Amino acid sequence: MTSQEYLYEVWTDSDKTLALYYGAVTSDLMPFPSRITRLLDAEGNLILEYNTVSVDGHPQAVLDDCTKIFGP
Repeated sequence: MTSQEYLYEVWTDSDKTLALYYGAVTSDLMPFPSRITRLLDAEGNLILEYNTVSVDGHPQAVLDDCTKIFGP
């Protein structure tokens, strides 16, 4: 577990490699990526995309979707 006690990995992308790959930025010159979430399976395959993220309900929505896909 990380210091935030998440049961999943949270990645830092300071060079914007992931942001470019997953579409959060269109150029590495953009100062900040868009807030998006990509859910990957254990093999790294993209299984869900959230292109609009609201801080209020988004974490619970992702958790609910993960429970539906992977079980409790």
